[in-house]
Amino acid sequence: MLLNNGDTYTPDDADVIAWEKAYPAIDVYQELNAMESWLDANPTRRKTPKGIKRFVNSWLARAQDKGGSPQVRSKTTSSKYINIEDKLADVSWIQNEITKDMAKEFYLRTKGYYFDGEKRQHG
Repeated sequence: MLLNNGDTYTPDDADVIAWEKAYPAIDVYQELNAMESWLDANPTRRKTPKGIKRFVNSWLARAQDKGGSPQVRSKTTSSKYINIEDKLADVSWIQNEITKDMAKEFYLRTKGYYFDGEKRQHG
């Protein structure tokens, strides 16, 4: 995404994973593409390096409040029987396969496992 100082912003994997979790009704990649296009078309409204994450978060929150992305179907996992450690590394809720793979790699790297909705998977 183009910033007002001429640099570009590319969200890191941890941010995308967090947004996917925070906004489950949103296709985060589709919305990021829409933001990029909007910023390209509105050069006087481009964001600062410090303000870009706030812009992304606000955009995603508005999209979620409007009902989310039509192609995203909620996929629920019964969390009633899942312990807290597994909830913290749960990837079963992620709709986008690319994001799911990134989350698996992230949790394997940081926790040594991820939870797929049924059982722990170790690397």
